Order: sequence, then C-alpha cells, then structure tokens
Amino acid sequence: DDGKLSFEEFKNYFADGILSSEELWELFSGIDRRHSDNVDTEKLCDYFSAYLGEYRNVLSALETLNSAVLAAMDKTKLRYETSSKTEQFLTRFLLRETMHQLQSLQGSLECAVDTMEEQAGRERKDVKKSESSVGLRSGRRCGRRGQKNVCLSPTDPYSGMLTTGICVEADSQWMAQISRLQQLIEKLECKSPRLEPLKEDAASKGRDEHILVAKRQISVAKSGVEEFRQAFRSYTEVTAGQSSCLHVSACKLTDEACFILYEFWQDVTSWRSHLQSSYSKSFQRAIISLLESPELLTTMLFP
Repeated sequence: DDGKLSFEEFKNYFADGILSSEELWELFSGIDRRHSDNVDTEKLCDYFSAYLGEYRNVLSALETLNSAVLAAMDKTKLRYETSSKTEQFLTRFLLRETMHQLQSLQGSLECAVDTMEEQAGRERKDVKKSESSVGLRSGRRCGRRGQKNVCLSPTDPYSGMLTTGICVEADSQWMAQISRLQQLIEKLECKSPRLEPLKEDAASKGRDEHILVAKRQISVAKSGVEEFRQAFRSYTEVTAGQSSCLHVSACKLTDEACFILYEFWQDVTSWRSHLQSSYSKSFQRAIISLLESPELLTTMLFP
C-alpha cells in the first residue's frame, strides 16, 4: 500500500515457476533503474505499457465488456419480474449464451497460457523435472491468479456488489463474470426467492444509508499461526473500538488454519475510510508473509 514494490513483493506476484529468482531479479533491476530496491508502481505500469501491443485493445475491450455486462444485469434485475413469460425466457437464454461465450473464450486463453508455459518449461535446461518443482509451479500460479476481491466495475470497485447484492470471488476476471452471470441465471430460474423490483424510494437512497458487512476469510500457514494470532488480536481490538464499527466477530475453522472475521460498518464511507487507515494497512503488511493463500473478501449491503 505504499505505492512501491520490494523485490520480495515483486517476486511473490510475478513468479510463474519458469523464471528463476536470478532472472526475476534481473527483470526487477531493469525496471528499477535507480537501484533503490523499490519499484514505483507507476514505473511498473509504464514498463508493461511499452509491451502491450495488441493487448492494449484487448484490455480496453475487457473494460468496455465489464461496463456492458454490469449495465445489462442491472436492467435485467429491474425489469425481469414484470416481464412476460416469453420475455423472461429470452432474458434467460441471452444470459446463458453470454456466459457460454465467455467460457469459450476463457478456455482458449487458458489453453494458450498452458501451452506457452509448458513450452517455456521444456526449453529451460536447468528446470528440475521433479514433483516438487511441479508442485511449486502450480502453487505459484495459483498465488499469481488469486485475488482478494475481483473488481467488476472499471470506475468503482464496490459498485458490483453494492448495486446488485452479488459479490463474486473467482480465479480470474473471466471466471468472475461467468460466476456472476450464473448466479443471476439461477435467481431468474428459481421461483423462490423472487427478485424484487427496485422501488423508487430505494433508488433515491445513497449507499451511506446502508450497513456494510464485510466477511474476511484468511488462511494462514501453520508455521505462522501464533504470529498471526497476535497481529489479528491487535487488529480486531482496534477495529472494534472505532465509533463507526457496529460489531466485530471472529472465529477459527477447526480443521485448518483458517480465520473468519465479520465486520459490521455503519456505512460504505466508514468502510472505505477504515481500509485506508494506518492500522488496517499495518495489519495487511504484517500478515502478507504468513498467508497460505490470498485473503478472500466478501461484502454485502443491508438497509
């Protein structure tokens, strides 16, 4: 959260099991021309921007697609309940077709990625063909793709869950869109519970007239459980003491080193302010090296 990446942070995110640590360091040093051992995120963006090529159009199209899907789904939620049976059938068909098209494109992308990674792995003479190296590659790949929360809006990272009440956690943006569409299809095809049309008085209310509930699921490596407990305890105590925090509840799953934290905030503004607070950022920095997998964050609004 300091706008810079150390080499450890850089390696944790970009390691793909193919480039060695030395090669990653060479890449890092090439971007960090001042040799400050910290790369500004702006310089990192500039570096990748120079190599976008055709993918500039692809990423731009993805942003447009995000906006289009969100707009279509919001309109579907408003109009579906009052539509005729024929119109409802057509809506469900179009949603399924959109989802299938995204799945097809995702399959092509995954095939291309897998092929390139396998080819790169064969070309490396110093790659060890052991089960441990394969496991490492798989783990790093999962870590690279995992995200705490998938942003489904190009302008507001909270808009997806706040406007539709659906929050998606997935391995990629494609999977997020597909899962989101699948959830809406299931709701449209299910007679109970029914989708309620948005009332005019509800539409006029702002987000700050809703309570925000955040669920954080944190999986910790067994070797770091005790250290995590100490940081976790301090964080929950400070959070519970905030005037805008209505309630904090924590529990630990018995079968694994997984902690669940529920935070109730009086409005969205309070939640956003909390995320930018020094104690929240300190907690994130303290636990990043202790995590077994990326943290999963789910939020929901209640009137």
